[in-house]
Amino acid sequence: MSHRTRVAQGVALVVLATAMGGARPSAESVLSGEPPELVSRLQDERVLVLEDVGESEQSFIVAYVLFERSREHVVGLLRQASRQSEYRPELNKVRTIRTLPDGRIDEQELKILFRKLTYRLRYQDDPTSERITWELDPDFDNDLARMDGFWELYGFADSPQRTLGRFGSNVEVGAGVPKFVQKGMSRKTVLRYVRNFREWIDSDGEWRP
Repeated sequence: MSHRTRVAQGVALVVLATAMGGARPSAESVLSGEPPELVSRLQDERVLVLEDVGESEQSFIVAYVLFERSREHVVGLLRQASRQSEYRPELNKVRTIRTLPDGRIDEQELKILFRKLTYRLRYQDDPTSERITWELDPDFDNDLARMDGFWELYGFADSPQRTLGRFGSNVEVGAGVPKFVQKGMSRKTVLRYVRNFREWIDSDGEWRP
């Protein structure tokens, strides 16, 4: 079984367990399904970008991140939408348009390849779930062809002040940008984003890029 398949199955199992009311998985249980060399690299590097999960337009760039903060602390900071520009220098502005029963809709403006792009994301954030997900709001005239992703956050049973994060993202700028350029750009963007986010979280929101 390929690593791509293992990661995809792992995501599906976590969603299924949560939906069935199963016990919240620990970081140890999530990492137990990964190759020892991957876990060792993650412990050394703290941030590790994996191969794509999925096929063609359904693919995600996936990364693991180790935080030196509790899961509740990480989730609390992640939910502070207005502070994203503190660790995302490419983000010109962000504002919450609407609060929903299971999340919110944010409008964001960022700069990609010297272009300013405005779009709206619908976040789904169930407090009982392991996952925070987002996708483009179909009711808005978005400047991006696609942007969706997720954060999964797991606490360590033997070290409650540490958290394992799994991040996935898929971004398509749209016409005029070749697929291979978008893929390379997405991978670099994910790596920069998760590294910045880890530094910001571990500093309790004080660090700036």
